[in-house]
Amino acid sequence: MADKLEFKLVDPIEKKEEWALELKSTQKVVEIYLNGREIVEILKELESPYAEEEGHPSLAGAYGHNYAKELYEDLAEAMTEGSYFQEKGVELLCCNDCGDRGCWSVLVMIKQDEDYVYWERFKNNHRKWDYDISFRFAKKDYEQAMQQLKAFAGYII
Repeated sequence: MADKLEFKLVDPIEKKEEWALELKSTQKVVEIYLNGREIVEILKELESPYAEEEGHPSLAGAYGHNYAKELYEDLAEAMTEGSYFQEKGVELLCCNDCGDRGCWSVLVMIKQDEDYVYWERFKNNHRKWDYDISFRFAKKDYEQAMQQLKAFAGYII
């Protein structure tokens, strides 16, 4: 059975993302839902034992959300064979404190075949935490979710 991917546009200030509060950002960001669960919730659950072991439990799930345009463009490029984002991975989230994706994020490797798009080999860009998760989306459903994200990004569909 295929997994379900959904994107939701949200106000980062209402979500109390530190970077947005500091910048007083009025631009909306995107939450990623995997099988009905927001990705930060999933990651926090997986990261908690590692963060606690390091003595920094607040690191678990300490992510902000990306702007729709950035996320859409990175995910779309990852579908192109040999592209930067296909080779290096897509940063799905940003640092909750500063809003920079390179500061504190989780990357995912994306591949596809005729029927499915796969998100696998999740990794934190600064920790060697084991996520042991992957997702397989029906290509038709993935493309529909991407069309929604494209609309959020302000592209005319």
